[in-house]
Parts: sequence; C-alpha cells; structure tokens
Amino acid sequence: MNKHPLIHYRIRWKPTSNQPGAKRGSSAGIGDQLRALVLLRDHPDPRRTDLRASLRDPFEQIWVRDFNLNTSLKVIVLIDASASMGYQGTVNRFAVTEEITAQLALSAYRSGDAFGLYAANHTLIKQYTLPPKINRSAWFWIKQHLSRLEPSGNNADGLLDVAPLLPKQRCLVFVISDFRWAKENTKKLFQALNHHDVVPIVLQDPSEFNQIPMRGIATLQDLETGSSQFVWLRPALKEKIVSARLSHLKSLQDTCRIYGHKPFLVRGEFQATQLTQYFLERNT
Repeated sequence: MNKHPLIHYRIRWKPTSNQPGAKRGSSAGIGDQLRALVLLRDHPDPRRTDLRASLRDPFEQIWVRDFNLNTSLKVIVLIDASASMGYQGTVNRFAVTEEITAQLALSAYRSGDAFGLYAANHTLIKQYTLPPKINRSAWFWIKQHLSRLEPSGNNADGLLDVAPLLPKQRCLVFVISDFRWAKENTKKLFQALNHHDVVPIVLQDPSEFNQIPMRGIATLQDLETGSSQFVWLRPALKEKIVSARLSHLKSLQDTCRIYGHKPFLVRGEFQATQLTQYFLERNT
C-alpha cells in the first residue's frame, strides 16, 4: 500500500495560468479539451488537421483543431496556529494539521501544481511561510519544520493579513483550523478570500464529544486564553457542553453556506481518501 496516498482535488473552474499542468485551462495550447476549429493560416500546425471539416468546406480551406492548454493550479494552505490548535485529546490536533499540509504539498507537486503555505495566530508567522511555486521539497520541509511550531495566542486574526499576499489569479485555498473564533471573524476571513476557491478543513477531536465523563470534578481550560476553571460535571452540564459544540458546528456550516463553501470535517485522524471523496461529492 502507498504510504502517502495522494489527494485528488478537483475544481469546477479553469485556471488561467500559462504553466503546463494537469488541469484544464482556459487559454489555447497543448491539451485534451477541444477549444475550436480554426483555419490553418490562423494556427499553422498541420498535425492537428481536421480532415472531416476540411473535406466538407466548400471553399476547400484547411481546418485544424485548437485545444485548451492543460495548466497548473496554485494550491495554498492557511494554517490557524492559535493556542486551541495545540489541543491533545484522542489525537494531537496540530500533528493532524501537519499531516494534512504535507499530503497536500506532495499531491500538488505530483500534479504539477504550485504549493504555498501561510501560518498565523494573532499575526503572520513569517518563518513558516512558503510562497506558492512548484516545489518538490515542500513536503519534506513541512515534515522537518512545521512540527517545531508551537500554537499560541488567543486568536488567528493574522490570517486576514494573508489575503493581500495571495496571487491575483484564482487559487485553491485550504483553511485548516478548529474555527474556535467569533462568527464575525470567520465571515471576515471568507470575505477576504472571496475571490478564491476556499475549502475550510474543520478539525475536531472525538474526545470533545464522546469522552466527557458524566459525573465528577474536572478542570475546564480555555486554550486560547489559558484560563481554567474547576467544575462538577453532571449529566446536564455534559449535555450543555456537547450542545454548545454542535451549535458552533452548525453556525460554521451556515456561514460557509453563505459564501458558497462546503466544510470538510476531520474527526480524529486524517484520511487522504476521505478528502478525495469530498471533492468528488462537491463537484456533483
């Protein structure tokens, strides 16, 4: 079995890049999608002669096929590096983030696409930035360096500073976060990225829902602020906690729907095949 299965991301739009790749583009060039039939004098390449169209032309003109260029795509990953991303329950949340990012970097390179990375908490973390380009070593760099990043800070407002740094051409942008932000902050980020094709990757941990004890003394800690509180757990309080989690998820889904995004939920470990399936379902 392939140790690192690729993520096959599909898009519903045509990139405008002139860099050859695997995606169907919108400019003329070498590809597999017929663009138009043109006269040989306008496109002097006799290898693409369309015999049927040429023989049927009453003016005996030679027609050739013109194709759309198969182009590359820019894949950008935005990482929430605020303190809540350091949560460790059933899985290490930031380790899952690293795995997703590495798999996307490898998949982008294998597809001939450019890959870029930006991480931020309250500000952009410049030492963990990769400008978007075709980079065969991006996957290795992520494995070597991203694990050294310790999530900190009580927000991820620095992601708003990334939007002006992105290419003007439309990109496929993955936002990896637990989205433990105010609803208005999520709206601001989606609005700033409105020009791009955005995939919100929402990280959850099974322990946040299934491993809360029914009764007993527990310490509830806010990872964003560092504050903690002793509480006496009881069925009513557990139900309230779970209800708040579900309400937050529904609010996020509603916000995504407003901006035309479909969130991808990762509950525990990440499976590349599930993200591939997400794109298949999203494009139907």
